[in-house]
Formats: sequence, C-alpha cells, structure tokens
Amino acid sequence: MLFVSILAIAMLCGQRRYVGLVLAFSVQALAVLFNFLEELRFVPVLVTPAMSLAGGPSLYLFVRILVRPEQPLVWRDAVHFVPAFIALFFASYIGWVLALGALSQLIYLKRSLVLLLRYERAIKERRADTERLQLRWLMWLLFTLMGLIVIEIIRANLQSFLPFDLRNQWYFIDQVILLLLLAGFLVGIVRQPEIFDDLQEFEEAEKANSQASNEQALSLFNEIDGLVKREGLFLRPRLALQDIASLTGLNAKDISWAINQGGQTSFADYINQLRIAQVVEMAQSQPQKSLLDIALDAGFSSKSSFNAVFKKQTGMPPSRYLKSLES
Repeated sequence: MLFVSILAIAMLCGQRRYVGLVLAFSVQALAVLFNFLEELRFVPVLVTPAMSLAGGPSLYLFVRILVRPEQPLVWRDAVHFVPAFIALFFASYIGWVLALGALSQLIYLKRSLVLLLRYERAIKERRADTERLQLRWLMWLLFTLMGLIVIEIIRANLQSFLPFDLRNQWYFIDQVILLLLLAGFLVGIVRQPEIFDDLQEFEEAEKANSQASNEQALSLFNEIDGLVKREGLFLRPRLALQDIASLTGLNAKDISWAINQGGQTSFADYINQLRIAQVVEMAQSQPQKSLLDIALDAGFSSKSSFNAVFKKQTGMPPSRYLKSLES
C-alpha cells in the first residue's frame, strides 16, 4: 500500500489538477508508515487513529479540485485537518477517535459524491459526448469505500467478541480491498482522457439567467435549433456548446440557458434527440446499411453509447424500435 501511494505521488506530482489526489495519497502513505512504525514500537504514541480523521478531508479536497480546478488548495483548507491534529492529544481513547474518524470519512465521502453529481449535471448541459467525460468509475469507488468504512466500524465494535485469528483475517481482507481501491483511483485518473473544467461557469449561468423570460429563451432556442439542423452540427461526435458559440457569436452560457429554458432539455439530450431522428430516417431510407454505420454517421461515437442513448430516449433497443415502425 505504501508503494502504490508513493508511486501515485511520483506520477501525479506537479500536475495542478491532481494536487488534491497527491495530498490524499500522501495522507494514506503517512498513515501506513505510522502504522508500521507503531507495530515495531518505534514511536512513543499512537498516530494512526488520528490519521483516520485526515483521510476524509483529503479525499474530498481531491474531488473538489478535480471537478472545480478554479478552487485550488489554499491555507484555509487546513481547517479540515484540525480535528486530526486535536485527536493526537487523545491517542489513548482509540475507540472514540476511530469512531469519529469513520463518521468524518462518511460525511466527507457524501460531500464528494454531491460534487460528482453536480459535475455530471454540468457536462450534460455543456457537451454532447458525455460518456467520455463521466466519472462513474470514481462514484463506484467512493460507494465501495463507503461500504468498506461501514464494515470497518462493525469490525471495530466486534473486536472484543471475535477470535484473534478471525479478527486479524477480517482486518487483512479489509486492507487488501483498500489497496485495490487505491490502485483503482490511480488507474482511473491516469486513464481519464479529459476532465470538464466549466462547472463554476455552468452554475453562474444558471443564476444569471434565472430572471430572463421564457419567451426570450424560446426565441433564442428556435434560432439555435435552426442553425444546428441546417448546418448538421449534431453529426459531430464531440460537439460542445463552445462549438456552437464560435459559429453564432453568442455566449456559451446564453446558449445553455436557451436550450434548458426554451427547449426544456439539456444540451446532451437535445443533440441526442436530433441524432436519433437522423438514425431512424437513415435506417428507413438506407435499409442496406448496417445500423452501427448509420449510428456513427449520425454522430454517435460508439455502439455502446448509441444503444444506451437510444433506449433512454425511446424506451426500446434500436432494432426493436425500428421493427415496430415497420409493423
């Protein structure tokens, strides 16, 4: 676990977006190191229980910086680690400190998940190729970590009732799962092709346009809709709001607002509706062409994303829906 943490720090250090993750892995590395030194009686006091109060904040700051890079780490963020520092002076109350550490981790994990859900909402408002930018893998890792923390709380409370061997094997299995989660975080971050930067811009646009009239939104949406259809912009696999803004000279925030208020849909759903209509039209006019080729021509980037979007929009798989039209 120490090696994976050090490897992650070495790979990610120096990249502004991953400052929070470097912090999280540093906290984990220190926790493991102190745990090892405590077992060897090289340190006079227990530090590891207090470190449990630093794990949640470091993970939350990682997620915050990941989805909101305009809010980098500042000195006032150190307040999140004050409880861990105070807990060092209560090292003898191991059970209480560990219980507070578990509660802290659950609270910060919940805050991290809220940020990720807002991120997913934001990319739907800004881009059509949302499947490339989603952080579902990170959500599942956080949910798994939540479950592991709950299991650890149960194990800690049952320690005095469990046989020595069972207690140690349980702890060992928990640590192996935690090691796999750490490795999963590292692999996921390294493989993520692109991260969305405009969450704050999206939220500010929501507030700025809340007072404008629906008539204005509908009028602007009709203009945008005409341009997107006329120029076939929806056929571009990686279409973003900024692409439309460049062509129209409008502000990306205003385009997002017009589609949300005037079209009563998100940017991603709006573009996908046009793509599906194109697929249905091409499937009927060019029956000799494979459905996958038609989907790719219509702007979908992969078979999986096409199937998922089509079923979400129509309630049926593509082949079944097209057959129903024929009948």
